[in-house]
Amino acid sequence: MTRHCTSCGKPFEPRPQTPNQTFCSLPDCQRARKRQWQRAKFQSDPDYRINQRAAQQAWAQRNQDYWRNYREARPECAQRNREQQRSRDRGPNVDLAKMDVCDLPTGLYRITQYPASPRENGDSWVVEITPVCVTCPCKMDVSREDLIDTSAIRP
Repeated sequence: MTRHCTSCGKPFEPRPQTPNQTFCSLPDCQRARKRQWQRAKFQSDPDYRINQRAAQQAWAQRNQDYWRNYREARPECAQRNREQQRSRDRGPNVDLAKMDVCDLPTGLYRITQYPASPRENGDSWVVEITPVCVTCPCKMDVSREDLIDTSAIRP
């Protein structure tokens, strides 16, 4: 019974020991199969996710100079990455977060979260920042829903 590989699409004969085999035995297809399994396991198993992170952190501690040595050994790659980043920084859809861009004066503000736009990946928020008048008697803290103690606020 011939099947087509999920990765490369070429026909193959599944092994009798694995009747539900969907990947052929080519090394690239086996790597793709393993990546698919790891991705699914990472999504579904919190213990696996914790163990993978711990292993990555341990490796990073043992190999602290890895990226420095990598860039020194491959200066053309480092230069190419710098050029690509500069290009992305000048791109048409650039929303770079810079710490010194905000020129809001010190004060009391209400932050209202809006649903993430389709471009967002869930790691960021779209918010509206509205100044709150310190002298207004109806000011409310939206997180506590009670009156704000204005004596603690500097004028």
